[in-house]
Amino acid sequence: MAGEAAKGTMGIFIVFVLSRALHPMVIDYSKVDGKMLYSKNSPAIMSQLLSMVFVNFLAWKEEGMKGVKACWAIPQGASIFIVIGLWYAFGDFLEMLSMGAMKGGVYQLLLQSKLLITAVMMMQLKGTKQSDLQWSVLVAATLAISAFVMVDSGSSDGDSGIPLVGVAMVLFKVGVSCYAAVLSDAKLKGFSSMSMSAKLSLMSLSRVIASVAIAAVMEPDVQPSYKVSQAAGFFDHWTMATWIVTLSFTSKSLITLYLLKSLDGIQKNVGEALAVIVIFLGQIAAGSSVFNLCAFLLALLVVILVRIYGLAGKVAKPKAVEADKGKLGSSDVKLVGISNNANSP
Repeated sequence: MAGEAAKGTMGIFIVFVLSRALHPMVIDYSKVDGKMLYSKNSPAIMSQLLSMVFVNFLAWKEEGMKGVKACWAIPQGASIFIVIGLWYAFGDFLEMLSMGAMKGGVYQLLLQSKLLITAVMMMQLKGTKQSDLQWSVLVAATLAISAFVMVDSGSSDGDSGIPLVGVAMVLFKVGVSCYAAVLSDAKLKGFSSMSMSAKLSLMSLSRVIASVAIAAVMEPDVQPSYKVSQAAGFFDHWTMATWIVTLSFTSKSLITLYLLKSLDGIQKNVGEALAVIVIFLGQIAAGSSVFNLCAFLLALLVVILVRIYGLAGKVAKPKAVEADKGKLGSSDVKLVGISNNANSP
């Protein structure tokens, strides 16, 4: 039984790594001459619509029309899921802006900065402190990520330097995603009267509304837009690759919410870091990049540092204390008992 459970966890881990790796790769594939011709927010809008259809279908399958109605009800206090959805929608838009300015491998590696950002955020919001070893690993990982970006940018054809705007967008996206993750982690475990499908449906609905609003303001030349008569169509410049991006958005979101229940924090962080290596090798296999040993070693270093950071969080009991407990003899126990009896009223 233990072996089957281990195989199941390994299978989920592989699916998670592939989902994290393929998503930036398909976005790269959808570009034409390195640029996104379609509206950057349109795949996010369509993916959340598909997510709503999927979770409502699950609710119908589990509870019939009663479950579907629950997906559209907002119990008292459940509006927090709408707020979480708004934050995730903003993160989706920042992700597409970031991917428009850099390659998928660089983007995925920069996402590892979430360890440092999360550590600072948790210290401020919850008072959670990191050990000296964890801070050292976080600083080392940040330096390795910075070195990778410089090496990768310097070796890319046609690149004149580091995409500073793209880097800023990734860091902003990481901050938004970390805050949304802290909220969702706390709230998804509550509201026991609501099914998971109902919670996700509310989040998806708010993400659709927020994504439409963001697109209308940030990309007014494409529908949806406040320039109704002048804007281009929503599906303009959409190709099969754009539909693949949409499906990738949808699957990545659902996999994150459903499969991560079977993975611990260390496996999740290592999986996201390993996705960098998969993207790196995939780009070489596709002929869109050449093998750079320095960049590969730096990416591998980040994976190892992420693993060390996860292990550093596990604090074991000091062996000396356990040894002292083992040395406590029967005579010592008797003396303790006598002392306690003497002090008792």
